[in-house]
Amino acid sequence: MFTNLENLDSEKHKDLRFKPADDFRFAAGLASVPLGASEVVEAAKHFPVVFSTDGPLLPMALLSLKEGANAFIDSQGKWLAPYVPAHVRRYPFILGNTDRPDNYTVMFVSDAPHFTSGEGEGEPLYAADGQMEPTLNKAVEFLKAFQQETVATEKLLAQMTEAEVLTMQRIDITRTDGTSATVDGIRAVDRKKLVALRNAVLADWVREGLMELIYAHFSSLKNFGMLAARQGLATPAGAQEGEMPAELISWPPRKP
Repeated sequence: MFTNLENLDSEKHKDLRFKPADDFRFAAGLASVPLGASEVVEAAKHFPVVFSTDGPLLPMALLSLKEGANAFIDSQGKWLAPYVPAHVRRYPFILGNTDRPDNYTVMFVSDAPHFTSGEGEGEPLYAADGQMEPTLNKAVEFLKAFQQETVATEKLLAQMTEAEVLTMQRIDITRTDGTSATVDGIRAVDRKKLVALRNAVLADWVREGLMELIYAHFSSLKNFGMLAARQGLATPAGAQEGEMPAELISWPPRKP
């Protein structure tokens, strides 16, 4: 998704303009996306939420049971779920060099359809004096908030690794023809290991909000059936999807 990246430069890109786009085909190949802790409860209403198996430990929203085929984007690029994860919403911008909170570079996908130059459509990213315009300021604030929450989420979830409650599991799905299929390699919370924890540990997890995240994860597993149905792999479930929630920081701006 984040390909052809280029560092944003106030001189080189002084004429660059940004136009919101409702076409999500840039994410059509995503099978999963990372989530921040604050997203999990809402995301769990629409996607199976599991945990990453490599790299930093983060919640992951599953978007497909087939490699490279996002089940939540149609042929016109419309996003089909009421909630769009922040990882997708930050496109076409991303932060680089985030080894320190005060050291970052704003990068952008140079061939994204959101950009025009000169007197084209869209809002300018820079003023004549090189200062960031409100559109770019808002995008950068969103990126910084995303980065901060990612770090905080990794720290919160590290307790589950230490407590050894995460295990590799499999999900059984009934196909439309009555046969069954198994999805392997799912990293999820083991209920038996969870309830075996000391009361003091569980009480801390409740206070810190980790238990709410775990319960949302458990609840989301029913969405495997709905996801399989979207991709023609199982009998459709009668799940109803809710409304798009209010966002702490709204990005990108929506087309009027």
